[in-house]
Amino acid sequence: MSRERGRDEEDGGEKRSKVFRGRAEGSASRFDKLQSNPIFKKVCLEGEDEKTSRPRLGLNLIASDGRGHLFAWNSKEQLLHHVEVQHSDSLKANADNPSLFASKIFKTFKISPEIDFTVRYIAFNRTGRSLTVAGDTGLIVLDLAPHFSAPSVSSGGATVVRSSKVGGSRLFNKKTWNALRILQVEWHPYSDTHLGVLSTDGVLRLFDLSLDVEEAEQEYHLQAELPARPGSHPLARAVGFAFGGEHLWDRFTVFILFSNGSIYVLCPVVPFGSMFNGAAIDELVKDAMHFTLPSSTRDSTVVRNASLALAWLESVFTGLAAWSESIGKEALLSSFMLKAHAHVPLDASVLLQGPLPITGSVAKQAENIAYTVVGSDSILAVSGRDSCIHLYGVDDEMQPMWNTANPPRLTVDDDGHILSVGMLAQVAQQDRLSTSASLRSIVNQHGDGATDEDANTPWTGQPPPLVGLADVELSLPALVLSSAPISLFVDPVVPERLYCHHATGMDAIILQWLPFSDDSLNKRFTGDPRPSLVPLLDTCPSSSVVPSPLLGAAAILDPLGETWLVAITSRGDCAVVDVKPQRLQATPLYLEGTKQSDDEAPEVGVFQTMSRDLLLGPKDIPIPQIASSGTPLTVDSIEGRAFLHDQCKLLHEKYIQYAHRVHVELTSFGTRLHQNVEDQHKRLQQAQDTVKQAQRDTVALAGRIEKALDKTWQLEQRIKTCSNMPGLRHKPLTEAELNFKSELDAMRFENHEIFRSVIEVLVDRCERVLAESQEYARGSSASPSRVSSPGSRKMTPYRGKPAAPVVSSSQMCHLKVLL
Repeated sequence: MSRERGRDEEDGGEKRSKVFRGRAEGSASRFDKLQSNPIFKKVCLEGEDEKTSRPRLGLNLIASDGRGHLFAWNSKEQLLHHVEVQHSDSLKANADNPSLFASKIFKTFKISPEIDFTVRYIAFNRTGRSLTVAGDTGLIVLDLAPHFSAPSVSSGGATVVRSSKVGGSRLFNKKTWNALRILQVEWHPYSDTHLGVLSTDGVLRLFDLSLDVEEAEQEYHLQAELPARPGSHPLARAVGFAFGGEHLWDRFTVFILFSNGSIYVLCPVVPFGSMFNGAAIDELVKDAMHFTLPSSTRDSTVVRNASLALAWLESVFTGLAAWSESIGKEALLSSFMLKAHAHVPLDASVLLQGPLPITGSVAKQAENIAYTVVGSDSILAVSGRDSCIHLYGVDDEMQPMWNTANPPRLTVDDDGHILSVGMLAQVAQQDRLSTSASLRSIVNQHGDGATDEDANTPWTGQPPPLVGLADVELSLPALVLSSAPISLFVDPVVPERLYCHHATGMDAIILQWLPFSDDSLNKRFTGDPRPSLVPLLDTCPSSSVVPSPLLGAAAILDPLGETWLVAITSRGDCAVVDVKPQRLQATPLYLEGTKQSDDEAPEVGVFQTMSRDLLLGPKDIPIPQIASSGTPLTVDSIEGRAFLHDQCKLLHEKYIQYAHRVHVELTSFGTRLHQNVEDQHKRLQQAQDTVKQAQRDTVALAGRIEKALDKTWQLEQRIKTCSNMPGLRHKPLTEAELNFKSELDAMRFENHEIFRSVIEVLVDRCERVLAESQEYARGSSASPSRVSSPGSRKMTPYRGKPAAPVVSSSQMCHLKVLL
């Protein structure tokens, strides 16, 4: 009976294991590798805007909601597709390498009403509930969370989703000739319903989508008065912005990028109703309260600015009183949240601080800006049309500043609550005069080692300077830069890692050195302080391929905390890149543990993962021996049995317990050791493949070196020939002549910039006039012709002077004079 019961239990266990394997295989059969999913073949970009002029808004047609769903926009059919994405470890798939899998069946959303603009950018908010869909002339928002759980109305296999048009038809309307163009759209990092929009009229708008979609909650009209210096660009305009992060006043800061590479700051800017950590607000209150105390050595400006900041904090965060009562409780230090209430000073607007003094190179024709915070460092990355990524570090803390010359305009309800705010953000006159002084103080502090107490004192009203960390040269040709702008975004796991994608692929930039962080990893780093540039994706392997911009890139996090980058090419191909710190970083920046000294060499071999106590051997327990003299002990006697019992106890404590610990240790670490050996074999195979590839590339490199040497010899011969030219014998220019020549060059550059901006404006106007004339011609041709009566006079066609053009002669003369 017992044998039959054991057989039945074995058969039942086999059946249960087969059922479990069948379920696992069934769930895995519904998924396939993400690269082969048919959803990416439907992603395309169609529209006439790309054929006429260079697009202003970045291109990104895929987005991840952070909950295992990847969305892609179909511009041809005006549909939104999405698939479920899972890691290979979650599916228990038999894959050689870890990868991402997607469901073979994808779902589709149909937007109602239909979109009347070309979509170029989609992005989710921080919770993955709302999706923004933006183009150059339109912006809508979708709430997709209810459609995953509740059934919706379907149309042709697609779920119908209602959209909300941001700004209504007043701001962004393609049909009007004076419609605004969208330059950048970003979700606020501290709110789920606030969306920031920068348009071509130089206005930064912050919309609260939970209250009003058409009217902005906050409007900041940016008016930057650039310092009058030779060679400066007089017609600079705002082209991008970036919200701050988790660092002091950076939470309430907006960094504004202008086309000439200058950076301005708006502080404080807070979304009404957003939530902030109470400990962070308490730190700001204590800092401002410290500088509000009058002192003989403290300037009155410092006390006034700190008092204004303290009053603003107490008015916006009214829960500070409750926070001060519970500040002594350790449990509430990190869990207490404060809500930002609607408040602005009635007699002052936010000051546009800047331009921030820069000690390094400045981006030429800047286009995009990205912000990241690493420890105590606030890092800004700026890209432009010069094929270079400029990295800056903020040398001082951000401080809130107000301008009492321009009071804000408020819209309130019947109860007196603020509904919307409009401000004129201008640069203070003193900022223009203190720019050169701030630059000199930075040079003295970082170059000669001298310190300036006035420059280091906070709350003085001086804009914080920017220290140039590095310039990462991408070496992109002019054809690549003219096809699409360079887009920047930060890694969601590793903040010191940035990604940039362009028309030829995607690269990763890793910061190796940070000036102000106290991270132990940076203290142990002794290598090259320059950031490393790692190519991740190359869409133009040969020079014969015409570069076309990537249709989008998204970052997906797996259960192990690693980042996966998903990119779509213009041909509809999907590329998945597994971004691991070991692959991207050759230096020991990401290794765990502390750096060991020379006399503490680590153990090598397979036992390096075991405990040190086990490697030292069993315990040193002395075992007494039988004395030679005296009465001999027998096993039958009481003394002999007691002696044997003590000996067995000591042997068990010294050897048997140690053997048991070793057995448990080896059993628990066996799987890990086997995995380490397999990883070492894979690394060895990759190293061998790399060496073979390097050997194959040696021949090509040798040919290129020979060509370079020949070209060098030819250049040397040309230099020798040019040195004998009679023009070199002329006398050099005097100092007055050189100054006059530099002034002429500066005037020439300024005129070129003026003509270029005027030509851009005229091109936009001509396109709009041409579109209106075509619509007028189509309307006139579609109208019915008049039918003549029998008794009327026959009309003969007039063959004289043609009809007058749409543009009058005076306007045409004015355009010619401008050109």
